[in-house]
Amino acid sequence: MTEIKTERLMLTPLGQDYLDKELPIIGLKRGTVQIVPHQEAWAPAAEKIIAQLKGIFGTAALDIQHIGSTAIAGIQAKPILDIAVGTASLEGLEPVLAQLEAAGFQKAHNRFSNNLLYIIQSEDNIRTCQVHILVYDSLQWHNYVDFRDYMNAFPEKAREYEALKARLAQECGNVQTAYTDGKHDYMERVLEEAKQWTDEKRK
Repeated sequence: MTEIKTERLMLTPLGQDYLDKELPIIGLKRGTVQIVPHQEAWAPAAEKIIAQLKGIFGTAALDIQHIGSTAIAGIQAKPILDIAVGTASLEGLEPVLAQLEAAGFQKAHNRFSNNLLYIIQSEDNIRTCQVHILVYDSLQWHNYVDFRDYMNAFPEKAREYEALKARLAQECGNVQTAYTDGKHDYMERVLEEAKQWTDEKRK
């Protein structure tokens, strides 16, 4: 496999002056929960990472997708890019994962599942990207992709989700678990809606 030199996406660390500047915002300090206005730079930045990941994973990746709130058009989000890499199995990926770490991605704990999580994070704990490695065509894969597509197909749903995120960001006191857990019931309901919508499209 060709060695990939990953450019660190430390575009604009969050600060008090970011609203006064026409600059892209990508990166959030660990221990901070903050959502920011949607950035046009998120999509091309995600595409750049996807191209790098394709070079690293090669045929081991069956699909790579930009997921999460930064992939939903127009809504505020935490400025961390989420990328899903779908593989046939999580077994036998050691050579690829070694390449991934050599390219600057760091393995991180995933408290939600047994899927693999790698991040781009600076020495001062500003995280810009999360790479979720999971089995392609699994339930979680469809949850990621179906939710994103459902939100983009129904802007009113996206605004509803945005309002929930904004409220939780204000209430959680920079506790990530409180922010994530606060979305649980909403996500369960909307994921079922997204699944039904996707199934109807496939008929």
